[in-house]
Amino acid sequence: DSIQAEITQRLNEIDRVSGQTQFNGVKVLAQDNTLTIQVGANDGETIDIDLKEISSKTLGLDKLNVQDAYTPKETAVTVDKTTYKNGTDTITAQSNTDIQTAIGGGATGVTGADIKFKDGQYYLDVKGGASAGVYKATYDETTKKVNIDTTDKTPLATAEATAIRGTATITHNQIAEVTKEGVDTTTVAAQLAAAGVTGADKDNTSLVKLSFEDKNGKVIDGGYAVKMGDDFYAATYDEKTGTITAKTTTYTDGAGVAQTGAVKFGGANGKSEVVTATDGKTYLASDLDKHNFRTGGELKEVNTDKTENPLQKIDAALAQVDTLRSDLGAVQNRFNSAITNLGNTVNNLSSARSRIEDSDYATEVSNMSRAQILQQAGTSVLAQANQVPQNVLSLLR
Repeated sequence: DSIQAEITQRLNEIDRVSGQTQFNGVKVLAQDNTLTIQVGANDGETIDIDLKEISSKTLGLDKLNVQDAYTPKETAVTVDKTTYKNGTDTITAQSNTDIQTAIGGGATGVTGADIKFKDGQYYLDVKGGASAGVYKATYDETTKKVNIDTTDKTPLATAEATAIRGTATITHNQIAEVTKEGVDTTTVAAQLAAAGVTGADKDNTSLVKLSFEDKNGKVIDGGYAVKMGDDFYAATYDEKTGTITAKTTTYTDGAGVAQTGAVKFGGANGKSEVVTATDGKTYLASDLDKHNFRTGGELKEVNTDKTENPLQKIDAALAQVDTLRSDLGAVQNRFNSAITNLGNTVNNLSSARSRIEDSDYATEVSNMSRAQILQQAGTSVLAQANQVPQNVLSLLR
């Protein structure tokens, strides 16, 4: 159990990392997705990244289970049924009715008033007279008396008659023998049927005390259960009242409808309390209880079988992770190449720009020098031209 608990925690951590890992607002491991990255200056110059969902389910580990199944052991639950014989039993009422009857040696039951037991309840079946009928009663082990509720004649009455007034008691000399009979499951069968257990009725259900034994002989108490076919449904049993109550779980299905599911023992180990929901999937009762599939999302299904070759399953999952890492590594190498190429392009463009700027500078300097030479030559020629009239005037003077 401890190893399986550790495996379950590790798988839950894989699912947590898968659901929460994101980059730039994109969850990169939570679902299958394609990211397109622009790597060039023109349309279509892109690199696509194929992202894959990585979770316990996609890795094929969601049903990984290494637990050995426990062997269920059942013991039928019975109640004591007391048979009275020998002696003289007297029914005494505080008011207007007395019934006395003698029992011969070895006779079983009371001729005038038989004590009966059914579904955890004592009854007194009064025969003959105006008070004939079946009345609820309780038995006191200390005083050896059956106390009769004479105001409550049950539907089991054999004849309509006036009830015995007051409180009546029946005393006896001895309890000669005790037999066993099964517990009535009419009510709990109806509860199971209402919780979606098909075919549940009092004839095909029985109350058992359940225990589980592992391969090492360790026995774990499983409490009470209602057996139906090969299935064991969790239940509580009140030994004092004989009341059986089926354990159920309430939840809301995907359509928003409230549902009730019967809790039974199952799972890969055979002793987990599970519920089969209306979607046909089996969940832990503790997970399903009060869950809303419409607003709360999906639940993890319960492992129902021990995983064959678990190491092979883990190796396959690791191989799947290795494949994805290889794909992502190849894409990363493509990005590195694109980045390197873009870097080289930037360097080449920078060098070309520098050369162009140098050429343009040289051209402009040459043009400026030419302009300066022309300007200086023009100035010299103009100065010489201005000297010619002065020379002529000098000659005339």
